[in-house]
Amino acid sequence: MESTFYCSPGSLCLLSGLATRQQIQVDEVRQVPLPEGAMINGIITDVDLMVDFLDSVAKEYALKKQAAAANPLLAQRSVIVIQASNIVTKIMEVPPLDEFHVRQFIQREFTQYADTSTAEPSELYDYTVLNQVGPEGGVQVLAASASREMIADYRQAFALAGYKVEQIGIGVESLIKLVGLIPDLVGKTYLLVQVEATRQIVTMFLDGTFRLSNGYRLISEPGSDEWVAEVGQNLASVIQFNRAQRGQTELGSALFAGMTPTNLEKLKSRFDYLNITIANFDLSHVIKVSANITAETHFDPGNFLFNLGALIKR
Repeated sequence: MESTFYCSPGSLCLLSGLATRQQIQVDEVRQVPLPEGAMINGIITDVDLMVDFLDSVAKEYALKKQAAAANPLLAQRSVIVIQASNIVTKIMEVPPLDEFHVRQFIQREFTQYADTSTAEPSELYDYTVLNQVGPEGGVQVLAASASREMIADYRQAFALAGYKVEQIGIGVESLIKLVGLIPDLVGKTYLLVQVEATRQIVTMFLDGTFRLSNGYRLISEPGSDEWVAEVGQNLASVIQFNRAQRGQTELGSALFAGMTPTNLEKLKSRFDYLNITIANFDLSHVIKVSANITAETHFDPGNFLFNLGALIKR
């Protein structure tokens, strides 16, 4: 088992489990409200406050598990997923190179117009392979650039609280791995729409391959008719953009995660003019839930997409 952590705008999402090539076993889930002033837009603003918060989460976890010896949460391997506005991603075609030179290639692409006079680079660079390209062995990758300081703050906060941090990834990478586990989505063109109380993330896949991801702030009261209308208007803008840019490449469906059935029905009714299938993002056939998770837990996989994807190895 390993534990995955993702900080939404309002809470820490914790999910422990194990993934195989066909299924994800979920052993434990928690959503804990973040302390005020600890984070903003996915960036830690007060490391000390975050350390105290993470320490309290671990102690409460051990108490509920009635752990007499080592804290089971701190003993497990921890993976952190970050979704922040200052993470920049680009789709690139990279020639056949080893990993070291691929990273150099990506860094040059990100910094070709930047001032590189500083001795210590302020950004970190990484990538995920999307597709093989051409007969020469080149690949299409999703490259990412993230603030070195932001990553260091996450690593420091979790480490000082006693967690065994072994990997830090980004939200889009987790989604790519997660949808790759679902046979029905292979080669399909669709939108994956994650809805949180104050944020909406729309991710586009064309012919089964990631193409773009946009985030939107939601300002209406969560769950209200106005809030549903905001969600639908953001969806409409992405669909209209795609039709204007890509012509005949039609989106087949919009798969929603994090919305109640009632609000999803409201959305379908109000935005049926978009002529796109609006449905719940169904993960029931790829998730096996432990007996630890009862009906009282109110586990909705749609609220833990980044966590679930982070369990999957490529």
